[in-house]
Amino acid sequence: MATVSLDRFRAVLTAEVRKTLSTRVWWLLFLPVLLLALAQSLLGSILQLLVPQATDTSSILMLAGLASALTMTAIVGGAFGTLLGTGDFRHRTVTLAYLTGSRGQVLAAKALIAAVVAGLYALFLVVVGPLLGGAALGGQQLPDLGRLAGLGAIGILVCALWGVLGVAVGTLVTNQAGAIALTVGYLLIGENLIAGALRAGDGSSLGDPSVFARLTPFLPGNAGDLAIWEPVVSSAGLGAQSQFVLEFLAGVSAPPPGWVGLLVLAVWTAAGIALAAVVGARRDIT
Repeated sequence: MATVSLDRFRAVLTAEVRKTLSTRVWWLLFLPVLLLALAQSLLGSILQLLVPQATDTSSILMLAGLASALTMTAIVGGAFGTLLGTGDFRHRTVTLAYLTGSRGQVLAAKALIAAVVAGLYALFLVVVGPLLGGAALGGQQLPDLGRLAGLGAIGILVCALWGVLGVAVGTLVTNQAGAIALTVGYLLIGENLIAGALRAGDGSSLGDPSVFARLTPFLPGNAGDLAIWEPVVSSAGLGAQSQFVLEFLAGVSAPPPGWVGLLVLAVWTAAGIALAAVVGARRDIT
């Protein structure tokens, strides 16, 4: 029975891969990632605003530029996942998709593809970005390979998780335009407004942050940003400034360790997929 189920899932996955490769969306989204790679030198300059002693050629600026680009690449990954999740509903092929396998198998296949493609966006950025946006255009020093690989691994995982979360949103909100607006709009605007409201009246400059302000690292977008920015700030050797700089870059108060942010995003992703599985199983597609 397990062998039959596995064979069925392979058939579903193969069908979903073929549908994905037959469209231009997945590789067209490499274009904004390429632009982010080219802009890495400029993106890294944000650290100079916070740390004036950082020089124009400092390798930490390249890490900062890569981190900034990765946080935006996560939005691209989320958008791709949303497009993938809503694709069958938009093209009215959802009935055919469910004939290939169960609704859970279709959702799992889409989530897996979204994770791989979104992760590839981040991998492309990590490999190409330092060459195009840092060393070539900005004249910056290449950072230590271990730090670069560590940040890249975290960024790939964050982007992959956002790809899966995008599939969950696309399954819950089947209107493609609405789902993309919700995903991208939340990450660009919505979460900033929520975090701002939680931090409103925060007296962190005078004492400990408020209870509401301490919730900001546990929002999904902030959690991913925290995971990406934490190793960069730690590598900068800022001493007492570290927490202030990390709070500013990640948009949070009282940030926990970066691995906690990664775990929080994973929990949000698992909860999103679980909800999408329940709603998708009950949806009438006739």
